[in-house]
Amino acid sequence: MSLTMQTARKRLALVWFAGAGVCFVVLLLISFFAEDADPTGLWDWFLPAIVPNLSLILGVLVYTHRQQVATDMRIDPFLYRLALWLSLLYVLLLLLPLLFFPLTGKPLPELLNISRLWLAAIQGLATGVMGAFFVRQDSKN
Repeated sequence: MSLTMQTARKRLALVWFAGAGVCFVVLLLISFFAEDADPTGLWDWFLPAIVPNLSLILGVLVYTHRQQVATDMRIDPFLYRLALWLSLLYVLLLLLPLLFFPLTGKPLPELLNISRLWLAAIQGLATGVMGAFFVRQDSKN
């Protein structure tokens, strides 16, 4: 894989920020139009699920830009792919209860509480891999 670290970081950032943006819009629509939705509960569910990862990504991107850290260093293709696929899985699982709650027959707050179970597991894995990938320093360059 011939990606530079800078390109790989930007691609991961795009996955997370685009996914967060889609979730944000869906949550706004639910907050405005769903009759049984508790907006406070929705945002209490969403913000801890997305803000830590976005903060990590943004912090690394700002730091590397300001420090002009070498961005052409080699990446570990396995670590990059793992971070990318776990990120995509996490964002899709985050969207799942928001998009399909009308089809489940369960109230949205109940479904969001259930989703915390699988989201916590995947978020932990995705955050760990992304942390390792984003802060990786290659002493060979």
